[in-house]
Amino acid sequence: AGADVSSQPNGSLRWEPGKSWAFIRGLGYRGGSLVCHQPGLYFVYTGGELGAPGCPRRAATLHGIGGGTSRYPGVLDLLVNQVVGGAQAHGVPWARHSFLGGLGGVERGDELFTRVQAPQLVGGVDGARSYFG
Repeated sequence: AGADVSSQPNGSLRWEPGKSWAFIRGLGYRGGSLVCHQPGLYFVYTGGELGAPGCPRRAATLHGIGGGTSRYPGVLDLLVNQVVGGAQAHGVPWARHSFLGGLGGVERGDELFTRVQAPQLVGGVDGARSYFG
């Protein structure tokens, strides 16, 4: 699904599931999260370009896949990547690609979502496509 860049209360990015190339068999979509309707093993992935038009100093953000379940209070960080950029001459754009993916067991009602600590950096250089599925 393509990112809308706005953030949800749990910190997840909101997605545009109608514009997706992703296969979400056995899963539904609600408020930025994939919701499990059919338990099983799923390969979950997220990727995209993070960047900014200019960065005179070093910048860093976290990009990850999180989860929520009724069996555990709070948000679980399942996979996390630190994306470092910047250190460019003033006004020079920077961009870094981040990809995370993994296979895991998911139960009925579990939610999976992707988060970026600084959502304004998603597609910050040229609006490049981000994805989650």
